[in-house]
Amino acid sequence: MQAYMWWWVLAAVLVGVELTSGTFYLLVYGGAAVAAGVAAWLGAGLLVQLLAAGVIATLGTLALRHWKRNTDHPERSLQDMDIGQIVLVESWQDGRGQVKYRGALWDAEAESASVDSTRVLVIRAVKGNTLVLANQGEK
Repeated sequence: MQAYMWWWVLAAVLVGVELTSGTFYLLVYGGAAVAAGVAAWLGAGLLVQLLAAGVIATLGTLALRHWKRNTDHPERSLQDMDIGQIVLVESWQDGRGQVKYRGALWDAEAESASVDSTRVLVIRAVKGNTLVLANQGEK
């Protein structure tokens, strides 16, 4: 079997496995294998084939990492939906306590020392499992 056929078989396997993973990295590597196969089909030596695969794989990986870093993160959007929501104080002492929100008890902390737990509290941020609270109407 010709060298270009091996590259294209490798590309087909990588793309096929990518269909089950959904990460797009194997798709990039499959594209790199296709590029190496084209180089082999055009008569290039093994070094040029490997260089073609390496360059395409590297550029594709960098582009994919850049794209993934800049796309919206759904978990951040879900937390943003909590911002501004009112909570009910269950217990509060020295700027920390527990509040009832969405039917469950949450740990909470005051956004600043001026937070008055006897007034209406709203969520300003979410830090892991802790809600950061401030008084309604304050910035």
